[in-house]
Amino acid sequence: MARTSNFAALSSAVINASIGDRWATAHREWDLASVDEDPTANAECVCGQTNLRWLYTIANLQTGSELFPIGSSCIQLFERPDLNQKVTVLERLVKIKRAAQSREKITLTREYFTRAVLKDLHVRGAFTPDKFNHYDPREDYDFLLAMFNKRTTMTASQQRKTSVLLNRKVVRFVSIDERLK
Repeated sequence: MARTSNFAALSSAVINASIGDRWATAHREWDLASVDEDPTANAECVCGQTNLRWLYTIANLQTGSELFPIGSSCIQLFERPDLNQKVTVLERLVKIKRAAQSREKITLTREYFTRAVLKDLHVRGAFTPDKFNHYDPREDYDFLLAMFNKRTTMTASQQRKTSVLLNRKVVRFVSIDERLK
């Protein structure tokens, strides 16, 4: 990826808050902590880039330091597929949260979901044990993943179950997810 003219400011901020004293080691100490969306795009990245819409907080796993706001272009400069995937997941979760707040219908489509989003929801505990999943949250995850991958139309029963899981579990979880500001 081409480095922006503001890379020096980003790398300086990252290195100053890291144990590693060079970008090559320091950038590996960081993880994505949270995201906020600024619809007015008035924020400025720690690198100096202006007009940010997506405002990320990154946290150093070794020092506990945080940097905010970081723009998605700067996240890409870390050249880490794990961070890039987390960016995509968090942006979709924000979209679900905003849609739920606006009382829009949330459907199991690529507009809101990816396989990575469903996995993140499962790993973070969105699917809670209950009698309908035989007290095994993996059943809810597996069901939604199967419905997401389905190439044919869902049956009426599958549509009802999907709707219940999205509205009672996913929306409830996303509304309190601390990573989403």
